[in-house]
Amino acid sequence: MVSRIGAIVAIADQKSSDMLDGLVDGSKAKFNNQRIRDLCRALVKRSTPWLPTAKLVSEEGRRNDPHFPSEQTIFNAYSKMLKIWKKAYYDIMNIDADPPLAAVDVGKIDTSLMSPSTGNIVDRLKAIVAELVQRNNGLIQIIDEGIALRSDEFPSDSKFDGTVTRLGAWLRSVTLQGFILDEKSLKVGRKTPVGTRIMDGRLMRDLETLVEEYERFRATVRARRDG
Repeated sequence: MVSRIGAIVAIADQKSSDMLDGLVDGSKAKFNNQRIRDLCRALVKRSTPWLPTAKLVSEEGRRNDPHFPSEQTIFNAYSKMLKIWKKAYYDIMNIDADPPLAAVDVGKIDTSLMSPSTGNIVDRLKAIVAELVQRNNGLIQIIDEGIALRSDEFPSDSKFDGTVTRLGAWLRSVTLQGFILDEKSLKVGRKTPVGTRIMDGRLMRDLETLVEEYERFRATVRARRDG
């Protein structure tokens, strides 16, 4: 019987093969995609899977081949192959996770049987989700009503794809790095090795930029609405 992880990898292999079949034999694009696929598969199939980011794949590839595609080239030209294996990684790491809950169902969560402390946290999260949904619906209504915004006033989705991906990987890995997440906070535990990195500088800077872009977008929408 094929294990669930094996099945996830097999699905990624099939998607990769389907993509490669659409490329011209002997072409540079097909050759590089094949190499990227092989490296991504190796990273995902490790005993402790590694997220196949453009940076990591490039670094690993250049250990044996200095002409292996750069991080930027992989991000720009080979992101489709990368996304196939990133999904496989997330499916493996979330192997026991429940299906995502729709925002509309969050308010239906029953906290009556929870401990008071846990129930209070869940109730607070329900309120936050409800507020975010309301704000999002408000923005949709504003845009639907025809407020003109230039395309360069919107944060670029592709610009932050890598940031969101790295943030997701970090959120999933914090407890594996020795940090403790309790009802109040994420903190260093007694067993956390001295000098353990909390977050790499690049991700921190990218998150700051993402927040600045979002706040600028919100300010632009409010200004157009109030003007």
